[in-house]
Amino acid sequence: MLNVFILEDDLVQLQQMKNDVDKIGTDLGIEIESKTFSNISDLKNGLPQPSRSNIFILDLDINNNNYLKKQIEFGSTPPLKI
Repeated sequence: MLNVFILEDDLVQLQQMKNDVDKIGTDLGIEIESKTFSNISDLKNGLPQPSRSNIFILDLDINNNNYLKKQIEFGSTPPLKI
């Protein structure tokens, strides 16, 4: 099973991405549990334990706040250690 975490502040786009991810899983015969988030706080509170089964689809500009983009650029987000 793959765990897919989607962050998008546009609720229409968020639902479309979730539908697309779920359809891809169905088409490929892969069990997918997709979780959606519309803001950074909810994503932070919902972060899972590190796993190779986790996939993240992140909108880097949330509500005109480049927080995630800055975290990645400055290396503040630690890489996953497997």
